Amino acid sequence: MDFFLKFEVVIFFLSLGYIIYYSSLKFNKAYSKVKKVIKKDDISSVKTALNKVDLNRKEKNYKQSLKEKKVLSHEDREHIAELLKRVKINSTKWYYDTAKTLIVEGLSIDKFNKELNLELASIYEKERRYENAEYLYKDLLEIQPDDLEVLRRLAYNYALENKLEQAMEIYEKIHRKDMTDEKTIDMLAEITYSIWDFEKALKYVNLFLKDHPRDVNKLLMKAYCLEEMRHFKDAYEAHRKVIEMQPYNTFANQKIKELEEYL
Repeated sequence: MDFFLKFEVVIFFLSLGYIIYYSSLKFNKAYSKVKKVIKKDDISSVKTALNKVDLNRKEKNYKQSLKEKKVLSHEDREHIAELLKRVKINSTKWYYDTAKTLIVEGLSIDKFNKELNLELASIYEKERRYENAEYLYKDLLEIQPDDLEVLRRLAYNYALENKLEQAMEIYEKIHRKDMTDEKTIDMLAEITYSIWDFEKALKYVNLFLKDHPRDVNKLLMKAYCLEEMRHFKDAYEAHRKVIEMQPYNTFANQKIKELEEYL
């Protein structure tokens, strides 16, 4: 009797295990289907919230959409603020997909939110998807054409894309609006020097040196610009200043010897 009782118990648990396994299998299949539907809905919400696809930007009238912008409730503003905190934390940890999901959630509430759009653009830049970031900056500038923060971000993005002419144009616009911005002056000096526009480069290098007279890199740039413009005496003097700070600067010492022939 004990043998048959044990046998029945074993059969019972085997049957129960099979039922649990079969049920979980059916559940997993159903979950996978639901997950696919959710994923499709997520993709759709991304397109709706951002009004753009990652690689294929839709044409739209952004200013017209702005007129339809709804007034956010206090709860909506608090929710977006909380999402923004989580976005920054995840972005810092390189959890970009999670950060983008949170951004989409926020933009579904307020697709014109500047901070969320800038966070998304920043992620695109980290992923080296500069064109996507460029689209976002341009969309934000449709709303506020003179927003200096967005202009700086767009100009820097152009520089990352090696679109130096476009970067220079935006940085010059920023410089006209804020002539004290050292970072803009620095970028203009570097960009104009890189594209061999030595006259403009000299202008911005000199502006930078007003507040940073002992910057050796900029002094060397100045000397090179002057030499290219055939102002040999001034180029010589610029190299002399470098030697005063760095007596063993090989490049400057060599240049001084070469320029002495033209004095």
